[in-house]
Amino acid sequence: MRDDFDYDDDLSFNDFDEEEDDDDFGMTFEEDLYLMIREKLRDTVQEFKGQYPMLKKLENAISNFKVNAKNTDDSKFYPLAAKLLSEHIKPLTEESEEIEEIYNNMQTDIARFKNQRAHGHEGEFYLS
Repeated sequence: MRDDFDYDDDLSFNDFDEEEDDDDFGMTFEEDLYLMIREKLRDTVQEFKGQYPMLKKLENAISNFKVNAKNTDDSKFYPLAAKLLSEHIKPLTEESEEIEEIYNNMQTDIARFKNQRAHGHEGEFYLS
């Protein structure tokens, strides 16, 4: 048994590296955030497209969105992909208040690429 137990050294729970916010699946913060944005978009469209038919246009825009950025690491690829996705759906905001609300709420999550501690959109869906 150890007699020289030092609480400060042996139980230092705040020595973790905040930059490594990888989850158990080995995803980077950027990949996880991008996938969360895509999931919220998908779930929002599925939940509300019956109520707001214009969301079918958004669904088509999202499903047709492709990014080609070869030889780009995660820290640059996923923020770029989110920005390009945002720009891809922005023209639809002029056609629908709901799509504009979705777009604006999505921007709060995209802002987290620059500041991981920023509060993203708190809701499960981008439309309420």
